Amino acid sequence: MPCSSGHPLFGVVPSSSSSSFTRRETLHHHHHHQKQRRRRRTSTGATTTTNATSAGQSPREGRVYSSSPSSSFSSSSKLSLIVWDVDGTLANTTTLAFEATNTVLKKHELPEISLEQYERGSKYTTPKRFSYHACGDSEGERELGEKLGASFDEYYVGLVTTETAGLFTGIRTIVERTKKTGGVRHAALSNACGEYARRVVTVNELDSIFEVSLGADDVSKAKPEPEGIRELCEKLNVDVSTAVYVGDAPSDGKAAKAAGCMFSIGVNWGSHDLSDASNKEHFDIVCETREELEQFFTMCGALVEL
Repeated sequence: MPCSSGHPLFGVVPSSSSSSFTRRETLHHHHHHQKQRRRRRTSTGATTTTNATSAGQSPREGRVYSSSPSSSFSSSSKLSLIVWDVDGTLANTTTLAFEATNTVLKKHELPEISLEQYERGSKYTTPKRFSYHACGDSEGERELGEKLGASFDEYYVGLVTTETAGLFTGIRTIVERTKKTGGVRHAALSNACGEYARRVVTVNELDSIFEVSLGADDVSKAKPEPEGIRELCEKLNVDVSTAVYVGDAPSDGKAAKAAGCMFSIGVNWGSHDLSDASNKEHFDIVCETREELEQFFTMCGALVEL
């Protein structure tokens, strides 16, 4: 689906004021506390944790690994490529996407949605997400979903700045150090449109590191299907079995496993509660914090301690 760098339908100029940043941070903290409440309601038996000592790490509260990463690497294993999801993984875009979604719904005289409704729909591609928001079924209003999705893309891309779509704290360090010290390559694959994914990478000055950034409109089938990951790896001449995919949605884990990635890595700072067993089961590894993700890449030799 093509998308424009401008947004003439709405005539909204992205704000660089501190108020937009404050709103983004406030909504993110609200979202974080909602997830914390959901986690407290989750049975402790639903979370699988490894013995920290067996994983080669000092004990740390909150670590969630589905398996011991160090034991899964053989001497011949070498991580060559990290493929990143964008929203909720690389960049803190919840406020941007949520508010832009309601702007589009309101413009088309449809009911606005809650943050929780937005999060539930974020596992879908943009047209399917809007079908879901419009009628409660991702397949129920295909034509309307396509129309709303096109309007959203045209509006959304032009709003991307470091304030509305900045990297989560610690992500830049992980990307730069795995590239510099581990020689690992980087790419992005999003279920949003490709122009949006590339815009987020560019405004955050990662375009010199990320070799390719693709969206749902750049691949034959979007996540949770594996084709996007396989096509991206083929484009970079990388064996998919030497690549990992990092994402925050169950559809990310499903795609990575089906594609044959070395690891499907879930991160629990996005829109989905990966401490819930039904979500966590789609990932080989779940990291609660950026520090844990950094430690994982250190264990598998992709990041050398300075």
